[in-house]
Amino acid sequence: MKESGFACRFVSFGSDPQGKEPSVLIFRRKSDVNLLHLLTQSAENTLNAALVFREAMTGNESPSNYVRPLRDLEKNGDNITRQILRELDKVFVTPLDRADIITLATKIDDVMDGIEATIARFDYLNVSATDDVMRQFAEVLVASCDHMLSAFKLLEQKKFQQIRAHTVEINDLENEADRLMREGIRVIFTNPTDPYQDFRLKEIYERLEETTDSCEDVADILDSVLLRYT
Repeated sequence: MKESGFACRFVSFGSDPQGKEPSVLIFRRKSDVNLLHLLTQSAENTLNAALVFREAMTGNESPSNYVRPLRDLEKNGDNITRQILRELDKVFVTPLDRADIITLATKIDDVMDGIEATIARFDYLNVSATDDVMRQFAEVLVASCDHMLSAFKLLEQKKFQQIRAHTVEINDLENEADRLMREGIRVIFTNPTDPYQDFRLKEIYERLEETTDSCEDVADILDSVLLRYT
């Protein structure tokens, strides 16, 4: 027998003069899709993008050659985000507060967008080479996205207490990204060369730092969820 997509329960609303408690049958739509698993899929897609970005920063090819694969991953991330929002619109009962799920989904998407936007700058700013600052940023991004994915896997398993270690690491990595941006910009203005090239580098450093800020945003929201569910 096929299981119904609805769950039901009786709710009492006081008693009648005869002492009987009238009950109302409430139907709650069950989700056929695991919303927490979709968040995990989105985090995994973002980690894959960070790994591709690191390859672009450390490989022998021009970074602009990685624009298309990262754009494809960004589109995949958009599709997952839209699926989460569609599923939320269908269900009454959610594993977390509806607003938390929406915010987490959009903030993960912000990380993905940041990675794609950074690689796009190599193309339209005509930057053909990477430097040590960019390569270090790439390592910070990979580590941050790896911790994000671990945190969402634990969230899916409702292992709330173990998530905190990963959010702490993400915040520490964001501090490292702040340091990298400051040091990179300090070098630009301490030893100026071609003003156009200096502008290009500054644009890339700042976009990378904004992307790590988005990782920290995800961690902060997870911390907020932990306070309310533990």
